[in-house]
Amino acid sequence: MTTDRFGNAIDPRAGYAWGQVLRDHDDEARRMLAGRALIRERVARAGDGSVYNMTGLIRAFPLRPGDLAGLTSQLAYYARWSNEAEVLAVKHMGGDGRHDAVLCNRVSSSMIAVMMAFDVRGRHVLSLVGGGRSHPSIGKAVTLCGGTFAEVTGVEALRAALDVARDLALVVVTPMTPQKVHLDAADVRAATRLAKALGAPVFLDDAHMASRMAFYDEPASLALADADLAVWSLDKHVEGPRAAAVAGERGLVERVRARAFEYGLEAPFGHSVAALRAMEAFDLRAVRETARMARPLLDRLRAVFGARAYLAGPGVAVSGEDLLEWALERAGLARTQVVPNEAASAASFVMLREHGLVTIPTIGMPGAAATFRLMVYPDGPRLGFDGYVRAARDGAEALAASVGDPDGIRRLIFGA
Repeated sequence: MTTDRFGNAIDPRAGYAWGQVLRDHDDEARRMLAGRALIRERVARAGDGSVYNMTGLIRAFPLRPGDLAGLTSQLAYYARWSNEAEVLAVKHMGGDGRHDAVLCNRVSSSMIAVMMAFDVRGRHVLSLVGGGRSHPSIGKAVTLCGGTFAEVTGVEALRAALDVARDLALVVVTPMTPQKVHLDAADVRAATRLAKALGAPVFLDDAHMASRMAFYDEPASLALADADLAVWSLDKHVEGPRAAAVAGERGLVERVRARAFEYGLEAPFGHSVAALRAMEAFDLRAVRETARMARPLLDRLRAVFGARAYLAGPGVAVSGEDLLEWALERAGLARTQVVPNEAASAASFVMLREHGLVTIPTIGMPGAAATFRLMVYPDGPRLGFDGYVRAARDGAEALAASVGDPDGIRRLIFGA
């Protein structure tokens, strides 16, 4: 059994421990709905400008007025739209004439279609990250499709795992994890070469492609390495809807598309058109400009959290374990029944309730990373450095004041 540094048993499906307040994904769903309710209440009271998107997730629906006629029925859609979005996805993801694409309704659903396409049933899938953990939808999709899932950190660990691997269906490489830990381009290419040398196909979970390209000045997914398939999220640092573009070798994409249609994983008509409009307007310059705030913000937040704060691509983060450790030190306690996921959530809800900062722990889906994370795109310039520091300090201090009391943590998250 794997435990975190506090001795809490880690749920292998989630990648973190459950506590007394957040006991399972059901509680996380309730947490998400509580965050949405706080946003509604705050906007009703103080207007749209009273909330700040610190998630890096846009989830816009940039339709044009003229698009609506093609969305009045399925026949209207078929008559006006074909594969325009897929062609543009291949282009933006660095593909060429060898490649095709399919749009799924979100990255998590695309993982199921991908694992079905690679037929992982009864076989092994090996995942590589540079730190943190991969998105839980990868391991869950493998398990759902009857495969077994294992994960390693770093290229040398991958090399060792490949040396003893048997019946390997797929190697998954995550260039940037949900905790925003970056695996640089050279390591992605090295990992791909190692897998290909054994005849194993490679799938890039490049959901954060836009922020990775903007912040680290790296190539798009299919130009980054010789991967067979890659996925890009069209709402992460992109002005698009919740949707995913899966692109790669034509034969593989054809299988992914068939499974997506078979199991209802494809992007709905409206999402496809909104995704097309978002990709037509896709421009990294705005993300790059805003991302300049990240390093100065890191310096300011290290004045609060010390070296526990790290650069999370175009943002700053503190891991859930580090945040809980900071709060225990602040409170003068040696131990607590509160777990890291609850600590990150409690501090984040204080920032939302008191300052209007919307972060992943307040609105993220069940399974979202247990990380205290503040992105600078899109609303960092509007909030300003002082706003970040005030909110982060208030959230962390409120956590420290209740860190020994699960009921106090419950009140911080769910209210009185």
